[in-house]
Amino acid sequence: MGENRTSSAKAITVLFIGGAVLGAAAGMLFAPKAGKDTRKEVKHYAMKVKKDVSNTAQRTKAGIEAAFEKGRALLAEANAA
Repeated sequence: MGENRTSSAKAITVLFIGGAVLGAAAGMLFAPKAGKDTRKEVKHYAMKVKKDVSNTAQRTKAGIEAAFEKGRALLAEANAA
């Protein structure tokens, strides 16, 4: 049951980030600015999103590793009993 909650939270996070990226891209593309300025903003925003996604992935990986360790400890405890 806890795994379903984790999967749902991850899905919501991914959808939220994707929506934010699409919304920001659409906003920049329809803004009345010079092409050079728009490309500069898109590049800056893409670098920020890349950093945010990388940080989220690292936190997710750490959470998964912790869950595996807890599961291994519980399994070892159950086998010892």
